[in-house]
This record gives sequence, structure tokens and C-alpha cells, in this order.
Amino acid sequence: MAIVMIQGPDAGAGGVSDDVHEALDARAQAAGQSLVHVRCDDARQLVERLGRLEGEGADIILLDPGRCARDDRLHATLQHLPVPYIEVHPGRRASAGAGQPQPGPRVAVIDGYQAQSYTLAMSLALETLGCAESENDVHVGT
Repeated sequence: MAIVMIQGPDAGAGGVSDDVHEALDARAQAAGQSLVHVRCDDARQLVERLGRLEGEGADIILLDPGRCARDDRLHATLQHLPVPYIEVHPGRRASAGAGQPQPGPRVAVIDGYQAQSYTLAMSLALETLGCAESENDVHVGT
């Protein structure tokens, strides 16, 4: 089982810091998931990578398309994506889906929370996969 984080060019204003990436990886592992991180240099690589997901065991995608957010090829690929994805836009720009029909199996768009965007996306991914209870250290009972 894998959560795949795919970042396009200029995604996350230069990428995810090591601390944030380590925290995301630890959360995924605690939930019995692996976190696969992929960086793409251009729209062609991003579309190509998304097209190969079906056979690679991805359960959900954290997608930060970076400057490719408005790319028509990306939107066409997302329409046929075989797994759900969460679109992440850490900066304060308008998300790619603003005012447009939802492309493909998108779960949510997280927009404008800087590095916290990835943390929120991971929380939502774990919830979507039914793994969120793995993070609860507090048990209430009699």
C-alpha cells in the first residue's frame, strides 16, 4: 500500500523541507503505508508519471502540480486517473480547479497553507484510506 506524493516543477515553492518530509513519512509508516516521493521537471514528465500509477500499487496521490496546474494535458490525464488524489497548492495562488468541474477522482484541494498543506493532505489521505485511527494516542473508555 502506498501514498504517492508527486510534485511538478516549482511545486511547493522549492519543495518539501526534510523535516516535513520525514514527518509525512513517519505518519504514513505508522498507518502501515509507504510514502513514495516523485519530482517531475515538466508537464510531460508529470503526465507520464500519472499515467503509470495503475500498475505501481498507489492507493492515493498527493499531487502538487506546481506551474503545471493549468496544463490541459494534466487535466485530461486526471480525468482518467485510476486512483483518488488530493491536489495540493501550498502557495496563495488560486487552485487549478477553481470554478471548473472536478477532474477525475479528486478528493479535495488544499490551497494556500504553505508547508502545512502537505500535512493537511496527509491527514486527509489517511482518513480516505481508513487509516486515520493509527494516529490516535488517546483512548477514552471506562
